Amino acid sequence: MRDRLEAELAEAQAALRAHTASWEYAFAMAGGCHGGAEHPAHRATRARTDELVRHCRELEARLAEFVL
Repeated sequence: MRDRLEAELAEAQAALRAHTASWEYAFAMAGGCHGGAEHPAHRATRARTDELVRHCRELEARLAEFVL
């Protein structure tokens, strides 16, 4: 079980790293004086970021249960 969780966490962290290294993420996180940061595509990118971070934290918490 622990090995599976560690593998899943590594996969989730890799997905998060790839996502945060993308141009899509860079544009979504950049500020803009004309409200461009509120574009629907950017909201979806931010939601994806939140989802990936939540998933990583959830897996880290589940793995912490194995540590004594």
